[in-house]
Amino acid sequence: MKRQFVVGVIGGGLGIVSAIVVIATSGSAEITLSGVQAALFSSLGLMGAALVNSQNRFAGWMFLSSAVWITLSVPLAGTLYLMSWYLPAILFLAIAAVLCFLEPEEEVCEEVPEETA
Repeated sequence: MKRQFVVGVIGGGLGIVSAIVVIATSGSAEITLSGVQAALFSSLGLMGAALVNSQNRFAGWMFLSSAVWITLSVPLAGTLYLMSWYLPAILFLAIAAVLCFLEPEEEVCEEVPEETA
């Protein structure tokens, strides 16, 4: 199991849990919408964790976009107190993205058959 997978699953799970808490305790439609968006983008982070083994760079972009879009869903609600709920998920997803980008790409070597005379 790769570190990126573990950190991505933790970030996505924290994002979904915090989004459910925000939706359950929301007092306005804007806060509910922010929670729904955070849940959707956290699920994007979980999908990125599923792709880490096969497509490492693409999973990194999924983690990064998930963290950015969760961050951008906070001002939609008109209050910054939601950032305290979403911050752990954002940090874990961003760390997973950095881990994906730091890992070197595997080179695919095609074997050329030797010609015999």
